[in-house]
Amino acid sequence: MKASAGNERRVVVIGSGPAGATAALFLARAGIGVTLLEAGSERSARGLTLRVAGLTVANMRRPLRQRNDVRKTADPSAELWEELAAGGLTNQWSCAVPRFSTDDFLDARRAGEAYAWPIGYGDLAPWYDQVEPFLHVSGTTVDVPQLPAGRVRHAWKLAADWSKVACEAHSLGRSVVPLPYAYGSDTTVTFSGTVFNAFVRLVTPALRTGRVAVRFDARVRRLEWSPEDRRVSHVIYRDMRNGHEERLACRAVVLAAGAVNSARLLLESQSDEFPEGLGNTEGVLGRYLHDHPLAKLIVDLDAPMAIHPPAYISRPSLDRAQPLYAAAGFQWTGTVIRAKSVLRGSPGRLPWIGFQIVGTMAPSPENGVMLDKQHPATDGSPGLTLHIRRPPESDTVLEGARDDILNLLERAGLRPRMRFWGVEAPGNSIHFAGTCRMHSSARFGMLDAWNRMHAVRNVMVADSSAFTTGPEKNPVVTAMALSARASDKLARDLRSGDV
Repeated sequence: MKASAGNERRVVVIGSGPAGATAALFLARAGIGVTLLEAGSERSARGLTLRVAGLTVANMRRPLRQRNDVRKTADPSAELWEELAAGGLTNQWSCAVPRFSTDDFLDARRAGEAYAWPIGYGDLAPWYDQVEPFLHVSGTTVDVPQLPAGRVRHAWKLAADWSKVACEAHSLGRSVVPLPYAYGSDTTVTFSGTVFNAFVRLVTPALRTGRVAVRFDARVRRLEWSPEDRRVSHVIYRDMRNGHEERLACRAVVLAAGAVNSARLLLESQSDEFPEGLGNTEGVLGRYLHDHPLAKLIVDLDAPMAIHPPAYISRPSLDRAQPLYAAAGFQWTGTVIRAKSVLRGSPGRLPWIGFQIVGTMAPSPENGVMLDKQHPATDGSPGLTLHIRRPPESDTVLEGARDDILNLLERAGLRPRMRFWGVEAPGNSIHFAGTCRMHSSARFGMLDAWNRMHAVRNVMVADSSAFTTGPEKNPVVTAMALSARASDKLARDLRSGDV
């Protein structure tokens, strides 16, 4: 192993997905030097996305691959998808960007101490405001209890034929509004697989500050604890171009490798002081893994209905739902669906609609990511065990959302007929979270209210592994807001000498 040259103890950011890219940008803007370690190659984010008024007319991107080297000890059908590329899973995502709401944090609090976030919506709202301009959001300008309006660049309103559905939804404690999307109305050419690749949109501007350096093909192996300094002093990574192991000194670390790999890295960062993984004083690390249970619904209608902007049929109000269990409907839209409407001679309207039904599951310490030393990886490092099982309550709320949507369409006079219903395997939503969760107590979480490890003050975990619970919303914009907030605090602490 050799020490990397030319290093002046910068902050090391691990991963260039939305949370890591946000951290790199906000730290650099605050005057902090950053070294970004990216497991993918320099060419890994390359692709092409051509959009006209928010409609994708050309797209080339690398395929998303499922990991097959993981031992599954609960549900054998569970899926683990991974993208080792600059920008991470933003090379593949749908670009939906709903905020968490006040109700989402209240729902967690009413579920009991183990589920309470150490922050609330009011703490995150200013940071949503800071990150959403990077996303060029198209969406509603109207707040509803389940979905606050964000800082939108292009205001969307649902077509008139959704008005009756929206009125009927109130009687079921649900709201119906446009689903916010990143770059939902823009005309752009982007040289990546999606219109918003976090590396392209955030890291590239950060490089212009002169405070960010990127090392590609850098597979991080562990964080090195210094018992003398009482902090992480070095990041150990393998340079995949030559196979050499490098030792990189650091002032602080921002970990943003995703809910599975962030937990794995911390579990592998063992020392005499932390034999079960870095900062793992209470056995919480890797536990409380949760996912978004996902189903698909296709409904035939008597008459064509608008397919754009897409509708979001929200979860029910808190008084109509069991704590931590709810589901919402995300209407399908996009190039293929809109092309079908044109071919039928009714542009923007079809006699059928489809939904992703996105649900929730209460985080449980039984679900998690563990090291598997009995089945090592090909490089000799411990293998990985994925233990996740969807509770029956999750299936119940998925079915309840399906039935409510059919009921609403019937009340609106659309005579719905269900053509297809299917529930996906755990992990199919690609929204794993919670393995290094925030909590005011180390009994229930690894991180404090600033995403800093309780036991290791110069390590911040920025991605969805920090989520205490998992509301039924795409996690990207919330992970970005958390990362921006925590990065601002880390920069202030570095300047003051508190870290």
